[in-house]
Amino acid sequence: MAEAPHITIGHHPHVGVVAAPSHDHHVTDHLLHRVGFERLDDGALYVLAEPDRDPVRRTQLAVQSLRAAHQSVSADAAYDLHPGERPPLPGDPPKAPSFAAASVQQRRAQAATAISPARRGITVAPSTPPVERSHRPSPAAAQQPTPHL
Repeated sequence: MAEAPHITIGHHPHVGVVAAPSHDHHVTDHLLHRVGFERLDDGALYVLAEPDRDPVRRTQLAVQSLRAAHQSVSADAAYDLHPGERPPLPGDPPKAPSFAAASVQQRRAQAATAISPARRGITVAPSTPPVERSHRPSPAAAQQPTPHL
């Protein structure tokens, strides 16, 4: 049997986006406050603060942040960018990139190492010989007689 999620996020017809933790814990309370939820008066539900300010995007980001904090989150499809996925845990093998992602990465690498078409016609002037940097007295100073005491 599947384990219950730590937090369930959905839409309530009267108050908007709500989060319901499966257990009352101070860490869950802290995390929900950090991602923009406020506890309702009855204490069982949290509601998204400022519900008129782009609630879908903010809730999507909240779901991602909660998962990054190793919370299992069940969310409505509108708020879940990757349903059924969890963020990788330490020690998980790395995911192989998809063919499309590998192709994009290869094109970026080629573009980064290629010469820009705007610079192809520019020739670089040969460098001048290095300038000697040792101190030499000026010819006028070398010709002055030294005073005798």
